[in-house]
Amino acid sequence: MGRLVAFGCSNTYGQGLKDCHWEDKEKGVAQKYGPSQYAWPQLVADKLSMECHNASICGASNKLIMHQIISFPLLSTDTVVVMWSYPDRYCLLNNSTSDYRHWDEPNYKHKIIAPWERDRRSKNYYRFVYDEDDHKIMTNHYISYTRLYLEKHNIPNLHTTCSPDINHPVVFDIQHRTLREEYPKALDNGHPGHEAHQETANRIYKGIST
Repeated sequence: MGRLVAFGCSNTYGQGLKDCHWEDKEKGVAQKYGPSQYAWPQLVADKLSMECHNASICGASNKLIMHQIISFPLLSTDTVVVMWSYPDRYCLLNNSTSDYRHWDEPNYKHKIIAPWERDRRSKNYYRFVYDEDDHKIMTNHYISYTRLYLEKHNIPNLHTTCSPDINHPVVFDIQHRTLREEYPKALDNGHPGHEAHQETANRIYKGIST
């Protein structure tokens, strides 16, 4: 049985769904529980009769998603689906041997830099360094390089996004923003709910099958 390997951020992880939600808002708890079985990667894998490996990371930037894919031990029998995240996110990478998802540990493989983070690093980055056009351009480079990498290794792949700010010719547009607006939210009242994940899975399955 082949694997469907999915990469992305919390919109791929299934944050806020009933098996991936926390009440005390403790940072990182959902990561320790593991990705939701109700998120679109598992639903697409079920439709394809494949094993699901949801390798997404909550809060992931597109830089991190690209790096994770080219570092991941993919198999020739895998099918990769990438839901690219929001271009305004960033991260710093290092050579730690810890798991990518252990982002609450001092030796994690990446440091999140994001608009919602209140640490001095993020605040200074968005005050003095961040440029919207630069991030959008670099996101297109990340997507292009990842596509070339997967094609070189003959791994079937499909690319989509949860961001309306990504416009790349290889990206299969599933109208994710519309899904977020049309269907009920998840338990955290922020992320897509179960019905939105079901429709996301339907659209991605159609993209894979055509």
